Amino acid sequence: MTTAAIQTAWVDLIVASLADAGVTHVVLSPGSRSTPLALALARAPRLARRVVIDERSAGFVALGAARASGQPAALICTSGTAPAHYAPAVIEASLAGVPLLVVSADRPTALHGAGASQTIDQQRLFGGFVRRFDDLGVADGGAAALAAARRKVFQAVLAARGPTPGPAHLNVPLVKPLEPAPPVTAAERAAVAEVARLIALPPPVAAPSRLRVADAALADAAARLAAAPRGVILATAATVARAADRAAVAALARATGYPIVAEAGSQLRFAPRTPDVVVIEHAGLIAASPLAAALAPSLVLQLGGEPVAMAWPRLAADAARVIVADGGWPDGDSRADALLIGEVADTLTRLAAALPAPTTAFAAAWRDADRWVAAAMTAARAWPGPWGETELLARVVAGLGDGAQLAIGNSLPIRVIDEVPATTADVRVLTQRGAAGIDGLIAGAAGAAWATGRPTTLVLGDVAFAHDVGSLATVAGLPVTIVVVDNRGGHIFDDLPLAAAGVDAEVYRELWLTPPALDPVAVAAGFGVAAASVRNPDELTAAWARGAAGPRLIHAVVAADGARATRTRALTLLAAPAPAAAAARPTEATP
Repeated sequence: MTTAAIQTAWVDLIVASLADAGVTHVVLSPGSRSTPLALALARAPRLARRVVIDERSAGFVALGAARASGQPAALICTSGTAPAHYAPAVIEASLAGVPLLVVSADRPTALHGAGASQTIDQQRLFGGFVRRFDDLGVADGGAAALAAARRKVFQAVLAARGPTPGPAHLNVPLVKPLEPAPPVTAAERAAVAEVARLIALPPPVAAPSRLRVADAALADAAARLAAAPRGVILATAATVARAADRAAVAALARATGYPIVAEAGSQLRFAPRTPDVVVIEHAGLIAASPLAAALAPSLVLQLGGEPVAMAWPRLAADAARVIVADGGWPDGDSRADALLIGEVADTLTRLAAALPAPTTAFAAAWRDADRWVAAAMTAARAWPGPWGETELLARVVAGLGDGAQLAIGNSLPIRVIDEVPATTADVRVLTQRGAAGIDGLIAGAAGAAWATGRPTTLVLGDVAFAHDVGSLATVAGLPVTIVVVDNRGGHIFDDLPLAAAGVDAEVYRELWLTPPALDPVAVAAGFGVAAASVRNPDELTAAWARGAAGPRLIHAVVAADGARATRTRALTLLAAPAPAAAAARPTEATP
């Protein structure tokens, strides 16, 4: 029989088991049915907690905490539609490989299907997006039931950690009375004693398994690389944990003689460098320039999922492709010649050891081209002149120091930032490239700053800001700087075929640009966040120097077509004859 005292012991066991399994941060959205879990959380000193009223924002706060720390973060909410609001964050966690645990309170089975308030079917609510689902059932004071509940918590956290990290879901039916009660009967005292005994035991040693690429597949890939001196390493968006793989990537670049095309989210572009490894910063512009034909690779070694740069597929259209990833099947166009799915650092280290002496001429040609393109872009974005996203982001990146976190919004920011000079400071980059949405970016940055304590700068567009404006409530007390790039709408569409399709200008503005009718400074003030508008680099410098600890918001008003105009100017400058080194064509080896 379930009693208030047994239920109190039950939820204490669940919450303590979260901590024992490695969860350190919990985001709570209060409600009635979740009262026992909330009070258990308050009694758990090992768990850092943050209260976020809106479950949608809460989901992204926890996602940001897990993404930045690499450790599973947990969410606790009441029953009904409350957990459904976690869906966008759960989907992103699933596709991006971020460990996340949803703990949803529920009504007991007797109240389902009978019109009870705040009662929906929460069984497998997130479908195939979670790595594991368990319903713990109502509280049971029996020794076997208590041990099983603790085990299921461990199993859920383990599933969230790997081998393919992602979200897991625990559903916890709770019965009234929801308030805590001390044990009175013998059965209640026995349950409390058993919970204390279980919590005192050391948790089982359980580490997620790791995938390792088979020797034969690795040997085949090594042979492909050895036969293709005109190759590049394409590093796309990666989790913060992949910063630990930097040495392995550099070692493979040395072994192959390939340049590293490092996107902003790769954990390689904004990082310390070594002079014997060529890191390319402007691959998207190179791919769109007259240099492209001379630098087209015959093989691409792709680390992670699909690249952001729109011009990249044209540059590598005829290249063989070897994909290295730690899970999934990241081959969106179904053209890969080989997929090496396993622990990335291990795969790269073994590949490097299997290769002969490299040819470096192709990397040198790419390096020279990158320098030429960088000079053209610097000239194209020169201030004074119309202030665009490129100049803005160049100055934001230049202001980042060692230990900073940079969160980059999707659409234009994630693309434009690959057109600005990189910093060699050790910066952790947070991108939302799992589902590539504009959901919850403010909340995600708040979670990242909360979990790590690192100063965190978020750059997002004005539409993305409007989409997550309610999450300004989550940044209180955190070292977060929010840079809102205001170009009056979704100008990413200007670079898509739609813009040239003859759609009426007003219809195009209404249905695609959707300029928000918001004043970010006024909105931020309503949430108690210091804010300022800037319209040129001097004003940006002044605003950046004020209130550096955060939270703060900088509303950067830029030219509506700034990014596109800057890119066009740069490509015009690049129409001049290419340097001879950029056109060098090393002889292809025979397989």
